[in-house]
Amino acid sequence: MIRVSDGKIGPREFFAILYGMMAIRVTDATPSLMLEDGLTAAWMLPLISAIVLFGSLMFLLAILKKYNMGLIDIVFELAGNGFGRLIILFMFVTVFSSMSLNGRSYSDIVITMYYPKSPLLLIMVALILGAALFIAHRGLEAIGRTALLVVPIFMLTSVLLIIGVANQLDPLFIFPIAGPGELEVIKGGLEFSAFFADIIIVGVLADRLRTFNAYRTASIWGLWVPAAKMALFLAVYVMMFDYPAVRNIAYPYHHLTRMAMVGSLANHMEALFLALWFVGAAIHFATYLYISALLLGKLINYQPFPQLLFPLAGLSVLIGMLPENPLMGDQLRKLLLQSSSGLFLLLPVFLWGIDRFRKGGKE
Repeated sequence: MIRVSDGKIGPREFFAILYGMMAIRVTDATPSLMLEDGLTAAWMLPLISAIVLFGSLMFLLAILKKYNMGLIDIVFELAGNGFGRLIILFMFVTVFSSMSLNGRSYSDIVITMYYPKSPLLLIMVALILGAALFIAHRGLEAIGRTALLVVPIFMLTSVLLIIGVANQLDPLFIFPIAGPGELEVIKGGLEFSAFFADIIIVGVLADRLRTFNAYRTASIWGLWVPAAKMALFLAVYVMMFDYPAVRNIAYPYHHLTRMAMVGSLANHMEALFLALWFVGAAIHFATYLYISALLLGKLINYQPFPQLLFPLAGLSVLIGMLPENPLMGDQLRKLLLQSSSGLFLLLPVFLWGIDRFRKGGKE
């Protein structure tokens, strides 16, 4: 018997979406930014960020359970129409800007590491206006099913990659274990908490899951698994390339794939990792594009928000072309992350506080 789709997703699809949004940052310029601040202790930063965001997530889950609606509707309910729109506007600008700058960063990776003669515009169009737009236009269910199909493969290849370079790792390279010092490590973890702020952003999709328990379970796992993966790979990068040499490597993941060997064949597996990475990037940007359209649709009261996907994708490509070089794009990305960390850390606490103040905490 064929079940009619209700337009909602389950915990497995939602976890796969979260994994696709956050875990793929292991492969981009994010590790380089964390290594710059955390030095040999960079692997601690994602764990500190996850711990901090876990507190915010608990406040968010409490609000979502009480109101049984998505984060956008809760913001309007508690903050009012005027201030609520200001919050949604800030969320939209942050998510959309992140998508644009990340799109440029991922295109730079393709050109720098694989196809140096390819036009930048062509890569961005293929990634954002091509693959990501195609997946996003098919809806949240399609994003979830696509992610669920490929995430297990991503996990398996990550394990194979680490096994492939295990004999080249030197654990002594991660010392001194505290890097620049305990206070600097904690400060870095707080500053880069926006790397995992997706766990708060996806609250806008809460009403598109079948049950609250499905959302809660998937979101908790969806925070800790990518954070643990980031910590593991940061440690691997340091043990592989040593410090400070690792700071001079723009995209350590892609260098790692060139050094990975499988069994006794001694064949480079970079072609396989590139194909899987491109699919993962498409899912990542499809999710960001979908959420951007949803936020903008709510902001301007435009109900058929999927019609906003194409113009947003095109605008994202144009904005992504603005930075003159990869270094400028990475600096803008770092500035955006550091400036938006406070919003996503404090938003759930702010909403919870308003609820307790205005509603008296009555269930």
